[in-house]
Amino acid sequence: MPTVGKKDAFEREYMAKFRALASSFGEFVNYERDRGARDIGIHLTQKLRSGSERMSSSLLWFQMKGIMATTFPASTAESADSFPVSLSVKHLRFWYLQPMPTYLALYVESLDRFFFCNIQAYVETQWGRGILYLDQQTAVVKVPSTSLLDEQAFRLLLQTNDVKEWEKALGTDQKYVGVCYRDYGLIWHLGTAGDRGVQHELEFWDWQSKTRSQVFIREIDDEHSVVLREHWQYMMSISELESAYPYLEFSQNDDDQSDWCDDDEWQPTAELSDGTVLRGIDAASEYFAFEMRVELNDLGRQMFDWIVFLEHVGLIELGLCEEQFISVAPWHGREI
Repeated sequence: MPTVGKKDAFEREYMAKFRALASSFGEFVNYERDRGARDIGIHLTQKLRSGSERMSSSLLWFQMKGIMATTFPASTAESADSFPVSLSVKHLRFWYLQPMPTYLALYVESLDRFFFCNIQAYVETQWGRGILYLDQQTAVVKVPSTSLLDEQAFRLLLQTNDVKEWEKALGTDQKYVGVCYRDYGLIWHLGTAGDRGVQHELEFWDWQSKTRSQVFIREIDDEHSVVLREHWQYMMSISELESAYPYLEFSQNDDDQSDWCDDDEWQPTAELSDGTVLRGIDAASEYFAFEMRVELNDLGRQMFDWIVFLEHVGLIELGLCEEQFISVAPWHGREI
């Protein structure tokens, strides 16, 4: 009777796990015949408010590999800095020369997790054009144990390719396109404030008892105050606040200062890059709170025009959105 080998059964199992992991992020693409030295592709999609999905410009190709638990037990895998995989030099040359990257997706059975690396970038770092002259049949690629292939990784891969798409649509590659991509919903709220009869305030908490700072951006009218953005950042200063939000113009907000402190009470101060001095409030020495009015500056108004154009060509959806939370710290960095 026909039999299925242990290796083939293992490959079938981890391919099914990969499809289950990636299926909510896009459409799978396969070669009609196995001629591309790549196992599977995913055309990533953007979620729309209607529940439908828009095809993005992100087409990712993956070469799949797996390491059995008998080869790499959990006791070894959990402390490993990387996982070695032997690959054909001929394939490494092929992937290196392609216009779009191929990702190695490695399933580690003992951890029941996928890890990945950009093979094109790996070859560039390890050998560069030297891979074309490498006189051997195989070479070892080490997949970092920090490069977990999870939902965040797929979102970052989509973001990286979306920013490139925006740059092409806008005819610019300046650094602020990435900031605009991150904050386009917030910028839309500020850009339409006058038409909607609202204002915006930013409150910066300079924590004295913690290693982070905290930012709240609120939209207010005569009756309501809604938090649009809460932002935590490790060791953030006022100067970093300005670089994080380069599209904002800041001004002192003196509303309700008297509710916090007496006229003769000491107040912390902070100076913006343009010389504006902000007066804050000492919250029991736990943190210093600085309240300010914010509106779009010249860069912000340019970004707002970008956003209106990008909606016109169908790359984004605009409208009132829910509160967004972001957290920035060294340990949140991911290599993709």
